[in-house]
Amino acid sequence: MSETYKIITDEQSLREFIKWLPDHGENEAFYCCLFMRKKYCKDVPWIKSDKGQLKRFVSVKDRLFDKIAQLECPVGAYKFDGNDVPQESLALYVSPNPRDMWRATVRSIGQLAKVLECQGKNSNPHQEVLSEIQKTAGERKYVQFDIDDKDFNIVQTCIDLCDGYCDVTETRGGYHLFVHKAAIPKITDKMWYNKIAAFSDVTGDSLTPPWGTYQGGWTVKSAYTHKEYES
Repeated sequence: MSETYKIITDEQSLREFIKWLPDHGENEAFYCCLFMRKKYCKDVPWIKSDKGQLKRFVSVKDRLFDKIAQLECPVGAYKFDGNDVPQESLALYVSPNPRDMWRATVRSIGQLAKVLECQGKNSNPHQEVLSEIQKTAGERKYVQFDIDDKDFNIVQTCIDLCDGYCDVTETRGGYHLFVHKAAIPKITDKMWYNKIAAFSDVTGDSLTPPWGTYQGGWTVKSAYTHKEYES
């Protein structure tokens, strides 16, 4: 076993992913979360939750690579109920749309007031604020679809439905498809959203694994990019 947890498996691909992320405003940042996932370690009895949070943070784009690299700590540094978290369970996720830090600040004030009102003495204000950041999207560049199927013919159908105005990430169990929001008026099939959603398990503003990172024994990779990004 490696002496340190492995998060970055392809440095160049990860840097390309960070380049692909939309530029964010002055009061925006990206939300990131490292998970321990049950479905990648079904034989480990003490892992109960499919998405156990190990570490979450926010980062601006130009510091994101270094922040991800800092997750590669010694094996055993991540623990759950006193147990060393296995490498095989790890998966990193990032918000493809930046988070609005100003709106999250306002929402956090309200949430912390509710915690005080309910006398939540054991609450963690740091976690409360991070939860509000996760839920507060800034300007959205992508409409996201999670296709839980490894058949690329399905993905190709979805690419054709949105006239190619999308990017696609290949994950361990399927694909994440990102339709460019700015290009939506150009899409000829006005039922494109419903048709793609029929192939998708999750739609909307959700997290995605970055290219070049570890996901349950798999390296996440780019499967299709719109020509505007390629240029």
